Amino acid sequence: MIILWLVVSTLSYSMWILFCLEYNVRKARNLKIPVVRIPIHVNSILWVIVQPLLWTSLALLPIPWSSYPDFVRFSHRNWHFLEKSGPTQRFGPIWALVSPAGIHLHFSDPDAIQAIFSRWRDFVRPVEKYQILAIYGPSVLTVELEDWPRHRKAVAAPFNQANTRFVWDETLRQTRALKHYWESRTEAEIPNMQEDLRTLSMNVLAAAAFNESYDFIGSTDLVRRKFRLESYRDSLYLVHKYALFLMLIPYRYLTGRLLPDRITIIGRAALSLKEFMMNSIVEESAALEDGESHHGGMIPSLVRALDQNTIQERYAGNSTKKAKRDRLSVEDILGNIFVMNISGHDTTANTLAFAVMLLAANPDVQSWLREEVFTVVGNKNVEDWDYSLFEDLKRCQAVLFETLRLFAPITGLPKVASKVIETFRVGDNIFSIAPGIETFPMLLGIQTDPRYWVDPYVWRPSRWIIGSDAAAAPGAGMTMEQLFVPQRGTFFPWSEGPQNCVGKRFSQVEVVAFLACLLKENHIFPKPKVGETEIDARKRAQDCANDVNYNFLLKMSHPSRVKLGLRKLKDLVEFFHNTLQKPLLSENQNLHIPTLTEKTNLSLQITDAGGCLPTRHTFEGANATITANETSYPAVLGSPMNVAHEACEKARRFIV
Repeated sequence: MIILWLVVSTLSYSMWILFCLEYNVRKARNLKIPVVRIPIHVNSILWVIVQPLLWTSLALLPIPWSSYPDFVRFSHRNWHFLEKSGPTQRFGPIWALVSPAGIHLHFSDPDAIQAIFSRWRDFVRPVEKYQILAIYGPSVLTVELEDWPRHRKAVAAPFNQANTRFVWDETLRQTRALKHYWESRTEAEIPNMQEDLRTLSMNVLAAAAFNESYDFIGSTDLVRRKFRLESYRDSLYLVHKYALFLMLIPYRYLTGRLLPDRITIIGRAALSLKEFMMNSIVEESAALEDGESHHGGMIPSLVRALDQNTIQERYAGNSTKKAKRDRLSVEDILGNIFVMNISGHDTTANTLAFAVMLLAANPDVQSWLREEVFTVVGNKNVEDWDYSLFEDLKRCQAVLFETLRLFAPITGLPKVASKVIETFRVGDNIFSIAPGIETFPMLLGIQTDPRYWVDPYVWRPSRWIIGSDAAAAPGAGMTMEQLFVPQRGTFFPWSEGPQNCVGKRFSQVEVVAFLACLLKENHIFPKPKVGETEIDARKRAQDCANDVNYNFLLKMSHPSRVKLGLRKLKDLVEFFHNTLQKPLLSENQNLHIPTLTEKTNLSLQITDAGGCLPTRHTFEGANATITANETSYPAVLGSPMNVAHEACEKARRFIV
């Protein structure tokens, strides 16, 4: 009897799915646009759990991804990354992906995309998709359209100039600590690059909450660390680490005595974080009533938007009382704090991880960045780098933009038609869009479209720099460089329009400060396996960056398979002192290698040493033993200029 019931239920469900799919396909065809049908809803919980097993099995087959039929390829949750601009080339600027759950229109026309973002009351955020984020309360991502303006106003307030300046300083402090940790493990290898970058991003975010710093803890030490739930940073770390688990199971169900400790610590961390935030709200509210601010930072700025009556009501047991129309309730504040943390942490940490792996695979880009850093900051110690330097670090910004162009953490930005859209133009065609239909500006699709990007699938940060003369003397034209501004609607990793990301500047400052501090005096590289060349190791790093998965955000599937090392470049002078003990050039090349008795403080200037040094930089020190009539020496193997190949090969092996 049970078997019969299961068979009947399965058949009935399958028939219902087929009916819904066919119904939606017929509706989509009325638009007279290309239609791709898939038999499942890619965001369903069941499919999210099952699909990794299916794709792992298919990956074992000797069949290229492009050979699978559309209903297979577009059922992959990561199809945006796998297909990139391919659907645009096949279907044009508008096409429909149809599932039993509905019709999903995809756009790759810049003007249409701009219209969707600017008409934010006509194309609204599908808040039901974001309710999973309402762990502590409603937020700017989960409220309906009528409540959104007051949430947005409150959430935007903390992202001010003073807080951004603090982010710059704190990122530099955290990066110095991370560098020290990585340098001390270079011989063995960096243990866990992605986890260390998550820690760095977490510390910056936690510090920005109250303008209070936290010590950096490396991944090997983090494993052995006993977390203190009375610490805001530790509670925040655990909540972030198990955020997806908390989104599926409310934290109040994770504190039972019969549950194992590894489960209850998650629930207790969530409760501790809530208590910490509540105490901060009460303290800051009391301080504001006295005419002063108890803390600086992001959370106190949010508290200024609080309806003070809701605190009293909450402690009186009436936590459901709504705030005044232009103010936020306690639950609103808690919900927004969590969303600001969860959205700001993982997106930035994943972007940093992609950038580091790509830089390790492209040492020439490291050299290009380092040239700018030396030009902008000169001989200043990192402690003296002022926030005003951010605008001048254009190449560092270019690395961020190029990484987001190809590896945006969020690959889809869905909107829903809130009413009948009678006239919506896409190119020369006018469409009518029914209410409830999802519209997707194709973020990765248009950011890799060859109509707007040369060599669109190649990671090339230099595409973002204009105005410099590559033939000029190294560094001479750098002050003339400007950032390329892409056509509107072709690059929007932070979204666009009134509902764009409020933390855009925060993330830009954090990534740029990190890159400049990390690479000024260091070189990051993939450690070759036994029998592997350096070129092979770099290719493996590039392949690792391209091997991604998308569950909640885009991230590398197996970053630990490529071990990285960090080397200090100042050791180069000692290398030349120890290896170049005799002239290696012919007499007419006019090179002289003095002894230490002739000179005691000489300078060595090298041009593009294997892509790892700035194009022009002078190393000075008593141990430098090379000088010549010329001002610079290329150190690239096979160069026709003034350094012997033997010396170049030794330098290349040392640095790269």
